[in-house]
Amino acid sequence: MTMEHAYAQALSGTIQKGVKPADAVRALKRSLDARGRSALLPKIAHAFARLSAREEARNRMTLSIARQKDAQRAVKEAEKFLAREHISEADVCEEVDESLIGGWRLEGKGVLVDASWKKDLLSIYNRSTS
Repeated sequence: MTMEHAYAQALSGTIQKGVKPADAVRALKRSLDARGRSALLPKIAHAFARLSAREEARNRMTLSIARQKDAQRAVKEAEKFLAREHISEADVCEEVDESLIGGWRLEGKGVLVDASWKKDLLSIYNRSTS
């Protein structure tokens, strides 16, 4: 692990504990200045951005729908699943996936719920050709 990555993780941990981001960055800058390592600040910022993007991707769930008109029904069905799994709805982003024929897919956080017509049609095709 590089030094800038270690500082970025420490900064992230400090912010997650409830310290205001601006205060945490100021404290980090003072600490770096005191140690003569202020030149690391841009590299730490870059490492922090990568760390934050990775964490956001890990915590995000994507609801893919075939058509915009399917959105309302898909959201209702996905909400039922999310409630059962105790996952906050704020963690879900919605997108239209034109490769789906109909239905929806919810994926993220190690979960995949595939309620798409594409999956059903592929299943029928595989059973009939096997």
